[in-house]
Amino acid sequence: MKCLKLNNMKRNQPFKMNFIISLAGLMCCFHLLPTSVAAQNDAVVGKTMSPLMITDGNNQPKAIPFVGEKVLLIQYTDPDVKDVNDKLSDAVKAKKFDARLYQGIGIANCKDTWIPNAGIRMKARQKEKQYAGSVILLDENHIVPKALDLGDCNAMGVLLIVGKDKAIKYMKKIASEDESLKATPEVIKILEEEIGK
Repeated sequence: MKCLKLNNMKRNQPFKMNFIISLAGLMCCFHLLPTSVAAQNDAVVGKTMSPLMITDGNNQPKAIPFVGEKVLLIQYTDPDVKDVNDKLSDAVKAKKFDARLYQGIGIANCKDTWIPNAGIRMKARQKEKQYAGSVILLDENHIVPKALDLGDCNAMGVLLIVGKDKAIKYMKKIASEDESLKATPEVIKILEEEIGK
């Protein structure tokens, strides 16, 4: 009986060792994840924004407006999670920032969704009515993430604050309404600082 237990222990040792090594590797990946997200944010913040040419809600080419003229809050959002930042948008709207100094811009990430572009254009026009004075555009070919090195933007909303100097002041990827609510005070603080310059 002792011999049988000894053989089973020896047989299980490679399994235990592989399990421990796999677990350690997984823990290292999770440890590095916040660092890589922070590194990506650092790589984007400070970049100069240009008026990239994308499409409007009427399927016409349109450059991202007001770059270098106003402080911009750009929300680059996958339509699959289209409402992820609505409460943040409502909080920003409630601040009633001076329209001569501030502009909210929504950009639909059409490349990462199954929803047809015609449906997205219709929803874009509805959002423009919901958030009076806002601008809603469509990016059908990942033009924005490629130009700004945003990386994967699937199933999330990406918040960008661009100063009047065209520099990106803030970037955060949002995957849930909870994350959006947590980011709201920081977004409003940076907007107030940039508008006040």
